[in-house]
Amino acid sequence: MNSVIQLTLAAIAWEPTIRGILAVVIGVVALVGSVYLLVATNSGARTGFLISITGLFGWMAIMGLVWWIYGIGWVGNDPHWREVEIARNGPESAHIEVVAEDPSLAKWSPVPESDPAFGELQAVASDELISGNPPAYTSPDDYIILEVWQRGGKPKRSSDSMVDRVSNKIGNTLRLTHPKHYAVVEVQGVIDQGPTQPGQAPPRPEVDPDAPVVMLVLERDLGNLRLRPAALTIFSTIVFGIGANALHRRDKMEAENRARKEPLAV
Repeated sequence: MNSVIQLTLAAIAWEPTIRGILAVVIGVVALVGSVYLLVATNSGARTGFLISITGLFGWMAIMGLVWWIYGIGWVGNDPHWREVEIARNGPESAHIEVVAEDPSLAKWSPVPESDPAFGELQAVASDELISGNPPAYTSPDDYIILEVWQRGGKPKRSSDSMVDRVSNKIGNTLRLTHPKHYAVVEVQGVIDQGPTQPGQAPPRPEVDPDAPVVMLVLERDLGNLRLRPAALTIFSTIVFGIGANALHRRDKMEAENRARKEPLAV
């Protein structure tokens, strides 16, 4: 018996998932159970349970609303870029419609290096080009980013005036559908300049004019960052409303019984 207990305690101490689950369960039982115990001693077991559950889900509705607004807490997947296609022989070899109908990228907007989106796209391109199946390159030193383009997404403001800022912010916030957002990263291989000499700086990479231009097409996945907080808020609000309505009807029934002058039948 002692060996079984020791093995169980050792498993709990070693496995962080079990330890975390037990910590959450004990915390919930201590929080809800202590409140229910205090309320039940004054209001009775059934009424105390109803009050405790209603208060719990009311608090969860407020917490979920804060998570929903700020995108924190128990959230889903963040927005991210995902690979759609790797055209290994220039834009003419792309099959996706948004690039095939405009291979010259005349309707696309360039992304300058000063734009924060450039760094994110550069990091995504490095992962996709190296870890692809099959990989286009073996390391980030084997290519140079030529241009980065983007198309679609939420409408940008036309100027920096206060009116355009406010109208653009309100319009994008109230938007129910989001236009698809694409990005294209054009890269080309570099000339192999051999190993770096001791004590010297690495040579500046030079584009190999004979190497094909590889085009990585990415699509913006909006993710579901606020889906879980929204579901939690809606579910908790519904349960809170049911509990509050039950308590309200119980109070009205009790007030009617107290207002009666004739004795109640037992």
